[in-house]
Amino acid sequence: MSRQIRSILLAAGALAALYTSCFLMAGGLILTAHEADMIHLSDMVLRMADGQVPHRDFMTPIGGWAVQPMALLFQAGLGLGSAMIWGQVFVALALLAISAWVGASRLTLGQSWGLLIAVAGLGFGLVSGGDQPLLSLSMHYNRWCWAAATLVVVMTFVTPDGDRYATRDGALIGGLMAAMAMVKVTYALALALPILLALLHARRSRALWAALATALFVLLVVTLFEGLAYWRAYADDLLAVTRSSHRAMPSAGWRALVFSPSGLPLTALMLAAWWALRRAGLRQAALALVVFYPAFVFISWQNYGNDPLWLVAVALVLWSLSGRVADPLARKVTLAATLAAGVMILPVGVNILTSPLRHAILPQDLTRPMLPDHGDLRMATARGQGAWISRALIPSGQGEPTVFQGQSLPDCTLTGGLIAVLERDGAALMRLDPALDRQPLVADLLSPHWMFEGLRPLRGAAPWYYDGLPGLADATHLMVPDCPADPSARRHFLSLIEAQDLRLAPAGQAEGFTLYRIER
Repeated sequence: MSRQIRSILLAAGALAALYTSCFLMAGGLILTAHEADMIHLSDMVLRMADGQVPHRDFMTPIGGWAVQPMALLFQAGLGLGSAMIWGQVFVALALLAISAWVGASRLTLGQSWGLLIAVAGLGFGLVSGGDQPLLSLSMHYNRWCWAAATLVVVMTFVTPDGDRYATRDGALIGGLMAAMAMVKVTYALALALPILLALLHARRSRALWAALATALFVLLVVTLFEGLAYWRAYADDLLAVTRSSHRAMPSAGWRALVFSPSGLPLTALMLAAWWALRRAGLRQAALALVVFYPAFVFISWQNYGNDPLWLVAVALVLWSLSGRVADPLARKVTLAATLAAGVMILPVGVNILTSPLRHAILPQDLTRPMLPDHGDLRMATARGQGAWISRALIPSGQGEPTVFQGQSLPDCTLTGGLIAVLERDGAALMRLDPALDRQPLVADLLSPHWMFEGLRPLRGAAPWYYDGLPGLADATHLMVPDCPADPSARRHFLSLIEAQDLRLAPAGQAEGFTLYRIER
């Protein structure tokens, strides 16, 4: 074993030990933000641990593999928070092992360390991005997919001498692409064409065929277990999101990611890198960079926050290719672009990398359980002590008030204190109807009251609402909040309810909501 391989393995082991020890110190999962997203994740974990299958038994555009490791560990007896943490650890360790091989097979020692650190941060991190020092598993699947995408991009651009690992590269690329399809399919859809064109243009046919065969094999195995109806249901859930009339874009529009004051430097960086690679005679890499750029922008556009985490992959690729650039000017531009990419993503990267360390030292006495039956899933106590709503001080005069069952609903929005509201409303539900045995339909984004009051979830429901009336066939009650988290979702939901042939009987009113009995 060479000294470089030993160094890479030692670095991978050290990173794994560091992050794993941080989680051992905490003994569970603590969050300081994004309670709605964590309620959403808890809902999915508990449903899957109970045997439900995403898309088939409940509506979600997120792939089942984003939650499956956590659900399996919860089934095995771990607490909910611990299952979330250690499910992520297993995924991160697998990604770290692949990154060690990728680095040892084609990168210098310094480049390998950079890849290991990036993949470890994305795999073990406890914040989705941004520069705020928060703690949350919110959108953890985006980090996992960015780590997988970074590995795929490096293997596509950087090949060992003679492409002697073509079959192995192809198998890993195909396996990672299939995994991304099962975690968050937009990553796989966006990267599929650039990878295909890059491998074809580089005449890496063995890698391409191995990638296609591996991806198809993985998806075939899923089909054998879940059936063809699974894919139809998955597609229906994805289409429901694209058709959603109330759901705004996650963040900024794609034009802002290319031409805004924050996006234009990224575009200039890619143009400079393309020019330098062409000048250096690396035309295949230059063309591949152009093809990948729209895919990177698309993925960032459909992710909340729009963090350009693709800069990690670009920095590693340019750093590696700079060793093949003989022209002095092109080499300087390539290295400058490498440095610029690293600097641009540094605040986000540092935030993600250090999040497990912050988690390990967070005082336990400042936290409380988020759910009554899951003491190892904790949240900042102050965030559960009250709730906040927003109202317009001066009405804009635009739009009509939402009217349902002859009553005008309040024009307000829940902006904070979700857990306090869920605890209050869950207790009120049971007072209004002590015989209630299942979650009511809720005209809002979330309907997780069943986790607070020992009810059962609705079959076919949606842990996070996008469109339609999922769960209606199993529901006995409808709950209409006064101040929803998303007034447009409430308006759209109630308009669909009114279009149904339903009889709604008032079942009571509590502080914060009105309950109706569905009589068919």
